[in-house]
Amino acid sequence: MRIAVAGSGQLGATVLRPLLESRHEIVAVVQDGRQTRGWKRPFAFLAGALLGGPNNMLKLAARGRVPIFWIDRMDEAELAPLRARNIDVLLVSGFAIILKEPLLSLPAVGCVNMHSSLLPRHRGPNPFSAVITQGEKESGVTFHVMETGIDTGDILDQTAFPLGERDDMYTVYRQACRIAGERIVAVMDRIEQEGLSGTPQNPAEATYDPKPKPETAWIDWTRPAREIDQLVRGYAPSVLPRFRHEGREVYVARTQFDEESSTEPPGTIVRLSRSVKVATGEGTLHIRAAFTRSPIPWVWPAPWNKPFEGDRLE
Repeated sequence: MRIAVAGSGQLGATVLRPLLESRHEIVAVVQDGRQTRGWKRPFAFLAGALLGGPNNMLKLAARGRVPIFWIDRMDEAELAPLRARNIDVLLVSGFAIILKEPLLSLPAVGCVNMHSSLLPRHRGPNPFSAVITQGEKESGVTFHVMETGIDTGDILDQTAFPLGERDDMYTVYRQACRIAGERIVAVMDRIEQEGLSGTPQNPAEATYDPKPKPETAWIDWTRPAREIDQLVRGYAPSVLPRFRHEGREVYVARTQFDEESSTEPPGTIVRLSRSVKVATGEGTLHIRAAFTRSPIPWVWPAPWNKPFEGDRLE
């Protein structure tokens, strides 16, 4: 088949690389043109091709001599050169733009998205964080038909993988990349033979997860220590969970929970050693890595903002 790949980062590269080595023909690599316009596009291509790392889409395209197409408005003037490539399937993986109907209807067979969750659960841009913060035991990779809804089309292929208690958003991301890379050629082979024949999603089981935001990253010490640890593993480092100590915001990068409960009120520092141990609504939380940003960025605790046992964190 003649395939175009729209993607970025490791998710995009992880499906493009095996397809370049397969019997399928990669006829286009599609990039986000909203932030890269005019003279920036050839400059970005040269920088990516010459200096990009192993997961740079532009570098892979240059090595495979695949033409680059930048999309933004998705009107006919912009899509005409892409239409001339006679594309059978447009494969999307790690692409930030929501495709509009003119582009969805461009390929002869259709558009396929690689989504990093077990759809219909965790639709949207935040599947890596959501499975951690919600304490789930597994995640996965789903290839599905693209339509105007977000992650709503028929499921073509789905693979699950287990989650451990120390997984974080980046270990989930890397696992999803690995699975996608292993499955992509078989998925395209099947589409070539059978077309876009999939299983409809059950809307009753669907969930949607927005991106983490700073306003949802405040630590609530009345919650169980396990849930606070999940928040840290699911949010950091993209959005760092935080609390206040003596009026100063403290940003938390790494924690570990302990089932042992404390008689102290939630938020109370119960021990200072190699970590700061804090009472929660259920169990205790060890703060392994944290920092403040004022008056200068520095690790917490520091000699000038050292907490004491019995202090209450907000």
